[in-house]
Amino acid sequence: MSKKLDIQKFYDNMKNRTNLKYINSPLGANTVISSPKLNIPGLELTGYWENFSTDNIQMISEKELKYLVSISPMAIQSVFERMFSFHIPCIVFIEVNEIPPIIIEIANKYKVPVMKTQMKMMRFMKLVGSYLYKELAPRTIFHGGLIDVYGAGILLTGKSGIGKSEIALDLVERGHRLVADDVVNIEKTDDRIIMGYGEELLQNTLEIRGLGIVNVRKAFGIRAVRARKRIEQHVELYRWDVNKEYERFGLQDEYSDILGIKVPFIKLPIYPGKNITVIIEAIALRYLQKLYGENPSKELQEKLKNKMKPKKNVSTMNDERFKGDYE
Repeated sequence: MSKKLDIQKFYDNMKNRTNLKYINSPLGANTVISSPKLNIPGLELTGYWENFSTDNIQMISEKELKYLVSISPMAIQSVFERMFSFHIPCIVFIEVNEIPPIIIEIANKYKVPVMKTQMKMMRFMKLVGSYLYKELAPRTIFHGGLIDVYGAGILLTGKSGIGKSEIALDLVERGHRLVADDVVNIEKTDDRIIMGYGEELLQNTLEIRGLGIVNVRKAFGIRAVRARKRIEQHVELYRWDVNKEYERFGLQDEYSDILGIKVPFIKLPIYPGKNITVIIEAIALRYLQKLYGENPSKELQEKLKNKMKPKKNVSTMNDERFKGDYE
């Protein structure tokens, strides 16, 4: 899921940052923006519309207008009749001194919002593109906790009452940082990155059954919390089953799919007396090791393979002093 963003909200949030002016307000104010991308028409100005990005906000500069006028005054009307017939969310004229009245007339006909700014094109694209991507980023919600352990974002999930909040509290007490408890909001901010954060109402708090609410920031200090963190490991807690076989070496990496991104995944069986906090720390440290190209499981596997290789027969050496010496 993602937030809904309409033209009016877009304009209200960006008008001061980009000196944006709404030319035919309030026309099209409720039009929904569904794409975080911006588009500068190119081939479309020559009449090629096959791959036109109809969901994107369109941008026109003085350069594009001069090109159309240089071809024919009728070219302007032809191009914008076709463009606005796709019901684009909005068109922004950038560094254009005067918008030809015919364009506004056609925009009004198709109820397309028209805006303008004198900001430089690249600066405008950077500010607006960043804003749109943040507002329209895919989002989801997990029931669990998110903790920054040694700089790695660990998402803890599991059935209600299994002890996620207690583990988070123990990790905070050991110097790690709480990001979210109970409800973890997750948004995709990049093709490879998902960020997690807590509900504003529950920020900096833990709910411990039998105790109640613990304000982590007040109890442990500002260093014990952070607002957002990239999710780098997903750990699912479940109760130990004596009849089940568990992974012993960890040679096969598993992943969970969160918003289309593969996140390293570990199913961790727990039982009373097992020190889960230390294991979570070990999971974070092993993840950091892998970032540096180290893999303890595979290293042990290689050692075992080498150990099982037959040793060279050095007894055939001519010098009797080396018989039985394998070093």
